[in-house]
Amino acid sequence: MDTLSLDVLFLGHLDCQYFRIVDGCDQQKMYQSPVSALLIRHPRLGNVLYDTGNSPFSSWEYGRHINEVYPVGSFVSIEQALALHGLRCSDIDTLVLSHLHFDHVGGLRYFCGTKAIKNIIVAKSELERACVSAMTHEENSAYVKSLFDVEGACYKTIDKTLELAPDLTLFVQQAHTPGVIGLVLKTARGTIIATSDAVYTKETWETGTPPGGAINTGTEAFRKNLERLKVMQAQYGATMLFGHDKAQIEEWCRMGTIS
Repeated sequence: MDTLSLDVLFLGHLDCQYFRIVDGCDQQKMYQSPVSALLIRHPRLGNVLYDTGNSPFSSWEYGRHINEVYPVGSFVSIEQALALHGLRCSDIDTLVLSHLHFDHVGGLRYFCGTKAIKNIIVAKSELERACVSAMTHEENSAYVKSLFDVEGACYKTIDKTLELAPDLTLFVQQAHTPGVIGLVLKTARGTIIATSDAVYTKETWETGTPPGGAINTGTEAFRKNLERLKVMQAQYGATMLFGHDKAQIEEWCRMGTIS
């Protein structure tokens, strides 16, 4: 293999009100928000995993607020998802965490004792925010200390764009949280930009409507980041991959390996 390959891993879903995904809609409308991870197999970097999904212990570990507002509707562990692709957690070389909210870092404990646990990339501003939130016992927070403070975890922080390889670049976004890492992946089929939760859905991308709910950094940060992403998309002629778009995640899982 002389080029990277990409697989979207389905890790279940959260049940939430749709206005938390797209603000201003009927607050009674519900949504099955997909949880996913990206598996990147790279000729030089080895196996790179972007996010880890939910905790298997969400019912008691997440606390009352998360379980009321974003309950786990279905769960597939990162261990199970990797096995479907012939891999174990011990086969992952690098973990990139888009951010440290519960549904992205909840599977980190599966990597305890592996090489990947010593090679975790996260935005510096995000790690600082998560630690402050956890250690001050911030109310209604989407950060859960036991999920990211796991045995042996060694974080390598970035605060700007980082090229891991000519075909794989990380960039830091100040939207949704203070430090959401996005990806630019150059595949044989073209460039893909993964936004994570800085842009939840295609509807958000097309209409410019920000998400609702209290866990987002604010409308102005969202709009500035959206403008930046639009410029990047035009620059690369890229296909956008959004954080919680149900139809898109299902479609990309059906497509199989992109290389």
